[in-house]
Amino acid sequence: MINDAATLVIGSGNYFKAPTGTAFPADLLAPSSPWGNVGHTSLEDIFGVSSEGGEATVLGTLQNKSLRTKYSARTETLTFTLQQFDIDGLRLFYGANAPLLPSGLLGVPAEPVPTECAFLIVFIDGSNHFGFYAPRAEVYRADDMSISDTESLAGLPLGVKPMVHGSNGWTYAVTPLGGTVEPAPEPSTVL
Repeated sequence: MINDAATLVIGSGNYFKAPTGTAFPADLLAPSSPWGNVGHTSLEDIFGVSSEGGEATVLGTLQNKSLRTKYSARTETLTFTLQQFDIDGLRLFYGANAPLLPSGLLGVPAEPVPTECAFLIVFIDGSNHFGFYAPRAEVYRADDMSISDTESLAGLPLGVKPMVHGSNGWTYAVTPLGGTVEPAPEPSTVL
């Protein structure tokens, strides 16, 4: 079925973090406290999703060489470029344990620790809103910093690794566009 209302052209967007386990906000356009905006982000390098794992292994028997397929675990990383070099932004890149030194400098830790938090990404396309929500995620640098010219804003490439929270069977959720659909039935157990 063709659904014109399910297309997306990003007009603007925001990235938010909150304490781990913070619920999905009722208002995506203005998430209330404890959600806080992480700051200015790149207009050129808006967003990406990369994954590791998920390799298929074909299992067979003597009678059926390709009886079943087993997939390894897959982890995904949501990437964006932060362009705000304040203490909070630098700690997302260098590690949550980056100490603020008496001189006012931020120390770069020898053994950095990612920032653990709930993470929310909201993209706006007119009246459409598309979001990514992870109740638990680790935020840390996604790539080396590279400043290539004097005419562009410098950026901190960040990666958000969604993690399983509590008894969830999922790591992150997305908001479908173009209306609602019937929820998938819960898997049942046959005894």
